[in-house]
Amino acid sequence: MNRNAFRAAMWTGLAVCLGAAGVAHATVVQPNGLVIPVDSRGTTNEKQVYDAFKPEDTAAGLRFKEDANTAPEVFSPLCTFTAEMLLKETGSDLAIGWYNVIPGATQAPAASEIHVVLPKGSKPPAKITGQSIKDDPNYKGGLVGFALLNDTGINTKYSERKWNVLCTDTSKCPTPGNWIHSITYVSKAIPNAFYLGFEDGNATASDFKNDGDYNDYFFLFTGLTCDGGGKPCTLPNEKGVCSVGVQECNSSGGVTCKKVVNPEATERCDGLDNNCDGQVDEGATCPAGQQCDRGHCANSCSSEFPCAGDLTCDRGRCVTADCMGITCDGGTVCRGTRCVSPCDGIKCPGTQICRVGRCVDPCEGITCDGGKVCQNGACVIGCDCYPCGDALLGCSKATNTCVDKACVDMTCPSGDICRAGSCVAACDGAVCPTGQTCAVDRCKDIDYGTPTEPTEPAPPGSNDSGSISTGCGCRLVPGSDQPGVLALGSALLVFALLRFRRRSTPIA
Repeated sequence: MNRNAFRAAMWTGLAVCLGAAGVAHATVVQPNGLVIPVDSRGTTNEKQVYDAFKPEDTAAGLRFKEDANTAPEVFSPLCTFTAEMLLKETGSDLAIGWYNVIPGATQAPAASEIHVVLPKGSKPPAKITGQSIKDDPNYKGGLVGFALLNDTGINTKYSERKWNVLCTDTSKCPTPGNWIHSITYVSKAIPNAFYLGFEDGNATASDFKNDGDYNDYFFLFTGLTCDGGGKPCTLPNEKGVCSVGVQECNSSGGVTCKKVVNPEATERCDGLDNNCDGQVDEGATCPAGQQCDRGHCANSCSSEFPCAGDLTCDRGRCVTADCMGITCDGGTVCRGTRCVSPCDGIKCPGTQICRVGRCVDPCEGITCDGGKVCQNGACVIGCDCYPCGDALLGCSKATNTCVDKACVDMTCPSGDICRAGSCVAACDGAVCPTGQTCAVDRCKDIDYGTPTEPTEPAPPGSNDSGSISTGCGCRLVPGSDQPGVLALGSALLVFALLRFRRRSTPIA
């Protein structure tokens, strides 16, 4: 085995071992076995990449070798984009630009398809601000890559490795592959920011022809995120509200689900696991005479306050007759003599989701700032600043969320939602839990026991019979208001109102 082959095999093996040991990512290695980036300070008088890190990233522990990666190679542009040249340790004079990443493309983007952000002749600390890629007419709505534009004798270099020259000489590259002409650092301190360093020398099928320090052109780009960054996610090892997260770009070139909600000290009767211990509403307090059931404080039923309809009182709760005496454990509920998941068979309308057997709005009570919108209980970047990333989805201006493309420009009347480009009733096809009914665009708790509030009496002579409405369903003929009758009627009315207001709300 020749020296280059041995060196490549050694570093490849080391990279595999390190990856298996749980290091953030494998060592970045060229096809010829060169481990990059190279610290060339000892052989040149040039500034190195680590000299150009922003002070806040240096303080946050951004590392020259350990945090260098080849990914992400492509990015999602946000509303505000900035490009800053931090280093130019080369005699060449190239421009840097972005291009649309076309899925399935078989050829590298041509020079005419690369849109310049920092022109030739730029030198540190040249900076472009407020140049929104997302609002550029040339932007096609997906991911973007970056490239050093070609010049006399120098080929274009791409952030997408697959477009760079391929090393095919197996005596020099035991594992043939495309040369790595750029490395990426995810900023540890600056939101939605990435460092990109390029090597500008021409590589061949057998020789990299660069020193590998990636300081020829070194940039800081802000207003970008990686593919999938900024989207809502769920942390599998967290419980309750603490499982809500947002995907954050990591130094390995992928995404990590970042926790955004911390546990509360006590539980509230809201159908959520507020203290993140795996139990819902345990110990949650309700007003006197009420108990917490499925995230709702309900009156306890009794012989004095019976259940309404076909529900029966069982240990203070209103249940269906076939669930009498049945106790369900593990977060299940009784339905048809069986203990099932509270949300089995439930289909909530509109934006509601099922939680502990009730349809609720996961964003109710959540206020997002900084141009973010609430999705599934998490504040995420709105699609006006973040591409939807799916060819079938478009950004709704009304909600700032990704919807079916056929519904992007649709405005439906109250109670309707857009499906496949048509407005339909939100309650169509909805299956609400026991104790809830679909009204307008949501499942609402059924109020079995609240009487209709009295209406104001109509003035005399306001109806055909000449009687006066008392608001209690009876009529009094003018001139017949005997004091004893009125007093008895008033007493009965007060008693009825008090009794109805204390009656229990049925619970399935």
